[in-house]
Amino acid sequence: MYHAHWGLERSPFAGGEGLPFFEGEGQTEAIARLRYVAEQRRHALLLAGRGVGKTALLRQFAETRRYEGLQTAMMSLAGLSPREFLWQAAAQLALGPKSSDDVVQLFRRITDHGSAVGWGAGAATALLLDDADQAGADVRLQLLRLLSLASGTTPWLTVVLAATQTGARRMGDELLDALDLRVELEPWSEPEMVGYIQHALLAAGAEQPIFDDEALGALHALSDGVPRKINRLADHALLGAAAEGRDTIDAAMIEAAHDALSWTTTGS
Repeated sequence: MYHAHWGLERSPFAGGEGLPFFEGEGQTEAIARLRYVAEQRRHALLLAGRGVGKTALLRQFAETRRYEGLQTAMMSLAGLSPREFLWQAAAQLALGPKSSDDVVQLFRRITDHGSAVGWGAGAATALLLDDADQAGADVRLQLLRLLSLASGTTPWLTVVLAATQTGARRMGDELLDALDLRVELEPWSEPEMVGYIQHALLAAGAEQPIFDDEALGALHALSDGVPRKINRLADHALLGAAAEGRDTIDAAMIEAAHDALSWTTTGS
């Protein structure tokens, strides 16, 4: 790897959950709006393009809530059956689901919990559900039932559904109409991206700048400000420049990395 060449302790852009969360202006605003929704015990739709960071943002919001002692469950709905969805929710909320519980029993565990929470003074329980646009019709039906029962005279639940802009249409009008607030996460501006690059390099142990100003401009232009593309392109540029023995990365190295990855500026 290139760690020794650049004086890094680890890969700053290699992807996965190990990457440090960077809170740009868009992330700050989105988290503030999700906090408001949870405080009001309402529901939200989080929209973002592919690779823009909705999963990372949901994970950060979940970690913050758990640190504050607030009951929170987070999961991807992609490929889950109704029982798997309800079992994961009950388990993450520490409701003691049994391996033998069926859909009816699991649903009752959650709603019984809601009845107890609803009359208390604490904050709402939160379900943060990623890939909601990939949920099956039977899971969406369970969600509608939960939203209906949780929106009585004493609301106890906040549901945040995360999806892509194009995929949200697959969720159906009835489910979309049950959500109170729409939160959109946009790609990074160039200043936000520069802040992220500096943040990631510092967290990985860098002691001096690696990308020059022209490289950063090219990196933003060729990635469209999409975090997933930025990570892949920056990581490939670090690898290529290290192989050539470079001390810094310039725009030409970014363009070479882009060509090697076979991207276009409008691709997803």
